[in-house]
Amino acid sequence: MTLSLSLCGALIFGAAFLGGIIPLWVKPTSENHLKLFISFGAGLLLSMAFLHMIPEAFKLIPKTFGIWLLTGFCLLLFLERFIMVHACEEHGCHYHTLGIAAFLGLTIHGIIEGFALASSQLITNLGFLVLIAILSHKAPAGIALTSILKMSGKKNNQILGFVCGVALSGPLGIFLAYWILQSEDYQSVAGILLSISAGTFLYIGACDLLPEIHRTDGEKLKRLAAFCAGILISVLSGHLLD
Repeated sequence: MTLSLSLCGALIFGAAFLGGIIPLWVKPTSENHLKLFISFGAGLLLSMAFLHMIPEAFKLIPKTFGIWLLTGFCLLLFLERFIMVHACEEHGCHYHTLGIAAFLGLTIHGIIEGFALASSQLITNLGFLVLIAILSHKAPAGIALTSILKMSGKKNNQILGFVCGVALSGPLGIFLAYWILQSEDYQSVAGILLSISAGTFLYIGACDLLPEIHRTDGEKLKRLAAFCAGILISVLSGHLLD
């Protein structure tokens, strides 16, 4: 595995682990800054998928990229329907599911993101943008998991174990994608992975993160600005990478 991918894996692990341990020592007083990062991530994920990942996948597998794009989108839809954590609008409720279900959902989520990063890094020059998109919501996901586990009555040492498991899922996804991409039919496999990754980015950005900018409170304009900033970074970086 290349040094750059190893470094990316370390950064993803660090962001998820740090986010996971923060609630063990710090009791959050406001989620405003957290929601700004989430809104920024939504803009970056959606623009990454539409402007960069989908066009690259089309070049690699023009006849079937749409099928795999839809597969990635539906994969997260089905996972979230049954086991994955999901944002909640109800007062005092942050996520619908609790405990082990949240852990399983975020672990699968992390593996898929690792696939997205490795395929983008090895196939295109979009690896850095994908890394930023993942990091923008990795810490918030860790904070959510620990908060849920604390509500479930788990002890601190148990929570640390769960947090480490989720944090390792991203590097695991990177390793698996790197191994799969050693296939002789490199272009076809690469196109499939990139299409699936784009589909998951569309789902995460549109269904999980984007609703944050629609909340009716005093921060909605700031969140919209953060969302637009994510898009702008993707657009400008795309021009620089061409």
